[in-house]
Amino acid sequence: MPAMLLPLLASLALAGDEPDVLVVGAHIPGLVGEAATEAALTLEKALDDRAPVDALGPADVSKLIRGREAIILETFAVGPGRERLKEARLLYDRAQVEEAQPVAEEAVALLQKGMAVSTSTHDLADAWVLVGMIRVALGDEKAALSAFRRSATLDVERELDAVNHPPRIIELYDSARADLGRKEPARVTVQTSVGATVYLDGKDLGAAPVAEIEVTPGEHYLLVRADGGATAFETLNVTAGEARPVDVALQAQGLGVAADDNPGRSRQVRDLYRAFGNYDDGVAVLVAGQVSRTQVGVQLYSPRTGNFSRVLTADSGDDPVGAITDLLPTVGTYLTENGDVRADRVGAQVLPLDIGTNAVLARLLYDPPSPDEGGTTTIVRKGVPWWVWAGTGAVVAGAGATVAVVVLNQEPSAEPPATDQGTIVFGPMP
Repeated sequence: MPAMLLPLLASLALAGDEPDVLVVGAHIPGLVGEAATEAALTLEKALDDRAPVDALGPADVSKLIRGREAIILETFAVGPGRERLKEARLLYDRAQVEEAQPVAEEAVALLQKGMAVSTSTHDLADAWVLVGMIRVALGDEKAALSAFRRSATLDVERELDAVNHPPRIIELYDSARADLGRKEPARVTVQTSVGATVYLDGKDLGAAPVAEIEVTPGEHYLLVRADGGATAFETLNVTAGEARPVDVALQAQGLGVAADDNPGRSRQVRDLYRAFGNYDDGVAVLVAGQVSRTQVGVQLYSPRTGNFSRVLTADSGDDPVGAITDLLPTVGTYLTENGDVRADRVGAQVLPLDIGTNAVLARLLYDPPSPDEGGTTTIVRKGVPWWVWAGTGAVVAGAGATVAVVVLNQEPSAEPPATDQGTIVFGPMP
């Protein structure tokens, strides 16, 4: 590499001194559609202009997580339940069955709540099987049969394998399956917005309306998603021979139903942003929204360390977005240059926000844009971008550029765009 280029490249690298922060909307009740998007852009600009960070808005976030949306949703929905299920299995394997029972039942409760977002019942069915096994070990086979029926209701065709389940467990489970098989099935008809996708117990039933779907008697989970991210969720308890019409009213984009108390809401927010951070390449995320009818709050989450920053709060008045904006210059100083929360700004509290009120984040995950095809790879961040011409190896950069890859569909122009700072062009290094 020519020696004259070394100082140049070093000066370009200095542009990365400010940490990146993703702006994924705000949790504000009633803020939907274009108003939610405008609020997110307002927060992005305020954070970018008034804090020592590079703020990346929803369009940049969408490109960063492209292809990972489904796994983020699934991790958020069932991740906590899966962790409790692992703990319960470990206790059971150690013959600590009394200790395992409440942990397994907690796993069931968490996984049931996750069905408001998840399209898989596999973990929930496994959790019910483990509850049944624990009850057998405790000498209550009648209660075990009830648990096995709950599991088999989700998939009556499933059989337990003989490698991981002892003969008595398989015998009782098969008895529960046979009992369900003897009952007349219920029939469910789902009416909702035309074209919305209907999931029953995680199974994709296609576009609505869906008529006369046969299901085993018992508890089932109905999830409906429409283009644009609007969703609806219901738990259905059906009886043998019942014909159940269900008229589903889709709600504005949301990521589930908020817990009833602040500790529960804080846990939901923690789980949501940790799931998101697992797949955003380790970039810090702004967490912001309305804590109550009169108060807003903000904090930062750093996926690299798993830390949330201290919480900043303010009176919301009649302009919650404006109140949040006023807090951004301070919270923006809470990060180190590499995007971690400063050790003296790590907080123990997570904002108790309503997870169902961030329409922008819901849209990013439920209704991502189609990926662009072909053309030039543009590397974009704040300041002057780099353009990489596909097939030539040439790189064009404006002074002070920093990098992040985005795929565009237009053909490269013959010349790089001019800038006030000038451009620097260099070819492949010898």
